[in-house]
Parts: sequence; structure tokens; C-alpha cells
Amino acid sequence: MQEPVGTLVLLVFIGTYLMISSERVNRAAMSMVGMGIVGLVLWVSFTTSGGTMGATFSTLVEHIEWGTILFLIGMMGIVSVARNSGMFQYIALTLVKPTGGNTKRLFTVFIVFVFVISLVFDTTSTILIMGPLTIEVCNALEIDFKPFLISEAIVANFASIPSIVGAVPNLVIANKILEEGVTGFDASILFVTMMPLSIILLLISLPLFYKMFKDKLPDSEEEVREEVFVVSPVHMIRSRNDFYLSLAAIGILVLAFTWGQGSGLEPPLVAIIVAFFVLLMTRERVEDILSKINWNTVFFLIGIFGLVGALEIVLFIFDVGELVKDIVSENTGIAVAFLVWVPAALSAVIDNIPVSVVLAPIAASLAASYTPVFPAILIFAVNVGGYVLPIGAPANILAMALSEEQHERISFKDFLKIATPLAILHLLIGTGWLFFMSLIL
Repeated sequence: MQEPVGTLVLLVFIGTYLMISSERVNRAAMSMVGMGIVGLVLWVSFTTSGGTMGATFSTLVEHIEWGTILFLIGMMGIVSVARNSGMFQYIALTLVKPTGGNTKRLFTVFIVFVFVISLVFDTTSTILIMGPLTIEVCNALEIDFKPFLISEAIVANFASIPSIVGAVPNLVIANKILEEGVTGFDASILFVTMMPLSIILLLISLPLFYKMFKDKLPDSEEEVREEVFVVSPVHMIRSRNDFYLSLAAIGILVLAFTWGQGSGLEPPLVAIIVAFFVLLMTRERVEDILSKINWNTVFFLIGIFGLVGALEIVLFIFDVGELVKDIVSENTGIAVAFLVWVPAALSAVIDNIPVSVVLAPIAASLAASYTPVFPAILIFAVNVGGYVLPIGAPANILAMALSEEQHERISFKDFLKIATPLAILHLLIGTGWLFFMSLIL
């Protein structure tokens, strides 16, 4: 690591994250301030050393994962148009009707639906879709929505693992593998390796959810159910034009994400083309739809990518990678265990996105030396580690924020007692599965 500039950059990174984790400051503003400070530190070092250390701000900006940022903006735009059309309300009522008002059955349907859409939408978009719908349906049926939101956040995290576009960390790791020129890892390897594991985790989690929430999933009153079910799902559609436009957009995304990866078609390119074509078709409502994009998350990610880019510039990440190589030596079992539990532990206390950015080069290095499964192992670790604690993943924070907006707060303890035991169980199962996969691939 470049000294002393490397130490200063690392201290700014740690300080920024301590402030963000305290929840006393806006995380987007803090991450951008942190990026600005490390940019200044790098510039001063660059000018005083004659260009031998540090970097210009332009160089720092080049390290930001702009493809990931554009992908997220595109997906948020599509979700905004679909929500305005009434599509998600239509889907919610369509899903509710077959359950007959049975709360346990409704819970199962919503969880399975979250699992399915998490393969196409990133976790933030998934909760932006399902959270408000869940609250709306549960309020209409006069049942507690908090067990639904907690479970949906957990499931969105692990259901996203088999898909490169399922979560921002997945995209970050996949992009880094591509940049490093590591062969053997692609979307199909990730899907084949992780889809069976995700299904296993779902099948294990559902009965555990039922047991944990057994006193919180009572059926609603019969007259309440009748009032809800008398409404036709078609009446939920506010704009047929936007409804069909959104439906076509989602269909194109699914096809492109499924078959486009093999031809090198990058997800951010697809998301941007589809999203802004849809916005173009909405004509005069473009500004209104753009205003509903979660810009707080976008700027948070820009700042985080900038902070991690500074760590790359001062060679901190390179040094960490070399240290990891020394620790795991040539023992695949140790390497698998390390890349599951260490990133998971870090993701529990730090947002899983920067953990992914920092450790992606290490996964690439291990993939080049051992097996292409290692990037998939890191994807598993950061996504599951993200729900060991509530602050570990954006999906958790968003679910809790949506609940608080309804004046029904999900406390840190409420989330912890459900998610933490499940996360530890999932990590144990995943370690065994991934060790097996590392031997056969």
C-alpha cells in the first residue's frame, strides 16, 4: 500500500462507514462527502509527489462502476412506470384471490412471488415493488404486514443469488471478473451452481417462517375478506398504455438477461435502452417518473464506489488479495470457508455492496488459480451475510423504512431474531454445497 496516502484513505473509508452505520447522517450525503475527501487526499498526494503517488480526481471517477449505476437507474425507472400503471396492484389482487383470505396461504404466495421476481429485479427494486403492495393488501385484510416484510427482505436477498442481475453485488462481482479477464465464469455457471441452493434455502425457510410467525398470521374476518375479493383486479389498472408498455419492457428484460449474457450483451446496456424507451413513450410524465427514482440509493452507490476506487488506487485491495492468497495457500476447503464466512461477517456490519467491491478482485484471483466457482461463492456470501444484521443490505433497510412510514416500526431486535438464525443456517448449508461444487467444477 502506498504510504502515507494509503493510510489516510483507509482512515477516511473507515470513518465514513462508522458515520453511515450510526444512522445519524444521511448515508448518500455521507458517502459522497467521503468520496470527496479521499479525492482531495489523492490529489494532494499526486501533486506533491510529482505524480508518483495518489491520483487525480478524474482517475478516481474512472474507478466508479458506472455500468452498475446505470443498470440500477434503468431498473428503477421501469419499476416507477409499472407502479404508476397499476400493474403491481393488479398482480397483488390476482395473487390474493386464489388464497381465499387464508393468511398462511397468502404469505406463501407472496414469498414465492418474491423468490421468482428476484431473479429478474435487483433486491432494492424487488422490495420497492412488493413492499407497498404487501402493506396495501395486509391493511385491506386487517392483518400484520411486518412478518411479510421481514420475510420478503430475507428471501429477496438469497433468491437473487443465481442471477447476475438479481442484486447490485452480483453485478459488481461479475463486472470485476470480466475486467480481470478470468475465464470459466459467466451467468450460466452462476445459475447452474446457485439455483439449486436457492431452492433448497427457500424450502427450508418457509416452514421456519411459519414456526417463527405462528402467532402473527391469523386469518382476517370473513366480512373483511369479502370486501377485498369483490374488487376485480382489472379495476386496479390506472393506465392501460403504461400497463402493456411495462409488461413488454419486463418481458424484453427477461429475454435479454436470460439469453443475452452468452453473447456478451451487458445488462446495463439492456436496462438503459428499455427503461428510457419506456420513458420516451410516457411523453409528458417523464419528469414525474424520474422524480420517483430512489436517487438517495444512486448517490450512495456513487460515493461508495469512489471510496473503494481510492482503496484500489493506493493498492490496499491488492495487498488484501495477496494476504488472502497466503492464508488459503493451496487448500480449496480453506479457500471456500474463508470466502463464505469472512465476506458474510463483513456484510453483516457493513453494507454488502462495498464488501463486494473490495473482495471481487480477490474472488477473481482465486477463480484464476483454482475454480470458476469462487465468484459464485462471494456472491452467495455477501447476499446471505446481508441479512445477518438489518444494516447489511439495502433490501432490509428499505423494508424497515416502508414499515416505519406506516407508523408500524420493525425494530432492530424484531429483524434480528428472525433473520440472524436463518442466515447462520443458510451459511452452514451453503458452505457444504459450495465445497461440493468446487470439487466437481
